[in-house]
Amino acid sequence: MLGGRWASILVPCWAFCVAAAACSAAGSTSGRAGPALDSGTVAEAAPSPTGPAAEAGENGDDGGSEVGDATPPPPFDAAAGLTPAVTCEDAVGDVYVTPPSLPPMTMASRGDIVRCALDGVLTTSEITSDFAAKSVAGLVPTTPTTLYRIAYRTYREDGVAGVSTARVYLPHLPRSLPLPVVAVAHPTEGLAPSCTTSQVATSLEDEALPWAALGFAVIATDYAGLGNGGVQGYLGNHDQAHSMLDSARALRALLPAGILDDRVLLVGYSQGGGAVLASQGLERSYGSGGKIDAVVVFAAEWVSRLDSLQLVHTLESPDNLTISTGITVPVVTAMRDYAFGYNVLGPDAATVTFPSGNAAGIASALMSLCEVQFGGYIQGVAVHVGDIFDDGFRSSLLACIEDAGGDAGCSGTGQRFYDWLTSDLVAPDPSGAPVLYVQGLSDTIMPPSQEGACNIGLLQEAGVPVQVCTDPAASHTDVVGRNVPFAISWANSKLYGGSTPTCSSAGMPACQP
Repeated sequence: MLGGRWASILVPCWAFCVAAAACSAAGSTSGRAGPALDSGTVAEAAPSPTGPAAEAGENGDDGGSEVGDATPPPPFDAAAGLTPAVTCEDAVGDVYVTPPSLPPMTMASRGDIVRCALDGVLTTSEITSDFAAKSVAGLVPTTPTTLYRIAYRTYREDGVAGVSTARVYLPHLPRSLPLPVVAVAHPTEGLAPSCTTSQVATSLEDEALPWAALGFAVIATDYAGLGNGGVQGYLGNHDQAHSMLDSARALRALLPAGILDDRVLLVGYSQGGGAVLASQGLERSYGSGGKIDAVVVFAAEWVSRLDSLQLVHTLESPDNLTISTGITVPVVTAMRDYAFGYNVLGPDAATVTFPSGNAAGIASALMSLCEVQFGGYIQGVAVHVGDIFDDGFRSSLLACIEDAGGDAGCSGTGQRFYDWLTSDLVAPDPSGAPVLYVQGLSDTIMPPSQEGACNIGLLQEAGVPVQVCTDPAASHTDVVGRNVPFAISWANSKLYGGSTPTCSSAGMPACQP
């Protein structure tokens, strides 16, 4: 056991290690010689299809705009590329300021665009350099891409109106018309406004940009509450999935009729992987404005059960050093607890799960530091696991979990958290979209035995068609760049037909939560 001065020595080491391995979309990754998976390297866009591959229609919609009909695409100007049908004259900074007098929110308002700003153009040479910076190999861009930033309407928790911001990538040379929607969900970055993914110029160059560089129209949500007031619903399945599903609606609202058909592809990494797996389960009831044809996840951070992300083990071990829990658990725990307090109990209760002596400092750090820096902070002030929790909250929540909410000790804030957590779990939809699950076997952020294998087992038990691809050498940081070429080939087969490429699933351990 290590304690005392050893903890202070280990804090900067932890921060250094996480800086090299955390799921930061802005960070660079280590190089590699070639694609990690067996087949599917994409050097150029696939041949154009003759028409939409998916049937029109959607479950869960309330009579919004029709998509996938016979409306011919409007004339397309290759010099200008795809261009919005709405006015995009806002200043970029104003995208993160929600208009004060929006009409009342309704189900029909989902995806309505309330801000739009032009955000520049990436040439193919610039995209090639971006790919090199993120160690994306095997992809040759076929088109420049124009970037926009938008704000669109969505629901937070069920019935709670919200607004999310997003970056949109529009190719100058679409691979074919009409196009599917490609909606991308980003990894954990933090709760602070400065962590907003769309505000970081180098973000998602490995996750979102490859699709646009091959001619797809792409939208990458920030999640409601990140960067535009309030707090994102971190690891909240419904909150994140609503932002994700409504981003698909927003892209349809942005572009002229006929540019997009009803097909939807969801792509998520880490936190975003959890968001899109929750979206797969919620599409039937909430809808996406179209039809989700396929889901791609890399190293998903998904709350699929009560003990996801070691919650129960953490509650049971208050005397353990936080460093012994790994580099993820303290950060994830504090971020989720704060988001729960703020969004579910109310802003005045945002710190109710933290010890009173640490509460103000943790809150200040959460709203000023991004993930890696906050990780160093939390290990410094919470040397032991119990230092992250108010002890009454910890004891009550543990009592709720151990006796399924029936224990006499299950009360107060612990019971509120338990009730929210259990109601927020989303079952996979066996009749929903198939899933490609890519997992690095060298991942210490989302360990395959504790997270990947357990999530995959749940999907398989539910009857969801899931193709598992393992990459023995991939860490959490480089799993996307190494494997996005294969993911694009796999998605092409689902969106446009043809044989599904194969990959190896060897080495995936058994679920050991």
